[in-house]
Amino acid sequence: MYDLIIVGIGPAGISAAIYASRYNMNVLIVGSLIGGTVSWTHLIDNYPGLPEITGADLSKKLLDHAKKFKNCEVKIATVNAVQKMNDIIYVSTEDGQVHEGKSVILALGTDKKKADIKGEKEFTGKGVSYCTVCDAMFYKNKITTIIGSGNSALKAANHLSNIAEKIYLIIRKDSLSAKDELDAQDIINNPKIEIIRNSNVTEIKGTNKVESIIIKTALEDGTISEKEIKMDGIFIEIGSVPYSVLLKGLGIEMNEQGFIKVDNNCKTNIDNIYAAGDITTGFSDLKQIIVAEAMGAIASTTAKKYLK
Repeated sequence: MYDLIIVGIGPAGISAAIYASRYNMNVLIVGSLIGGTVSWTHLIDNYPGLPEITGADLSKKLLDHAKKFKNCEVKIATVNAVQKMNDIIYVSTEDGQVHEGKSVILALGTDKKKADIKGEKEFTGKGVSYCTVCDAMFYKNKITTIIGSGNSALKAANHLSNIAEKIYLIIRKDSLSAKDELDAQDIINNPKIEIIRNSNVTEIKGTNKVESIIIKTALEDGTISEKEIKMDGIFIEIGSVPYSVLLKGLGIEMNEQGFIKVDNNCKTNIDNIYAAGDITTGFSDLKQIIVAEAMGAIASTTAKKYLK
């Protein structure tokens, strides 16, 4: 039986594994995607001490760090279920094995919602991005598009307006859906941002990278207009989906979107179940590697105190 099982092998989970191993805990970290969604990032330039590193390289460095501890076992496998009986945690994997632990940290992460646009998949990492904070600097003085009308899209537009030459904000309806009216007014008044209303991006075009987009707009007379706009980069900001489907039946408190509620010690409402990273309600809305890693360290420290 393990002292701690960590479900999720992204930055939050790996950070938790490193700290727990240094606390001399017997640790299992299990997940199917090394580095989580970080591994898909073409280039990272805001990770302290490692400028201009690819997501794949950073993911490998993080995992290699955890592997150096003899009391940390790494298992690359899909987790099918997480259950609890009589204070013991049971984690089942796709190979039919069931792993037992005295405590668990859930670091399952999230997946960015996809827009399902023609060309989106082909140009991901080649002009299509899902993280403005991560990739905005690659579009200094360039023409960009943001798809979305909620809070994340508006924050992305505000951030990008300090870097890009021009931003098209494509929204499906006539008005912005963000809750913060001040943010919305800032967007409307920003000369760098052009809001294209009642519109959808139907295709992303290019050769080796994004070069243009096709937009269809519903006009007042009921007709549809179509036009092509030259473009350097596209940011899809329509929200994230937490990987919380495995947690049904555990009794963990979540918000309406399925994000796990935690306190400042990364504790859930259940004594020996902790959570860290993007899957949580977290400490801020800054879904970044460094924040996830900090939460992983906190979660392991809390688990250590519980076991002691």
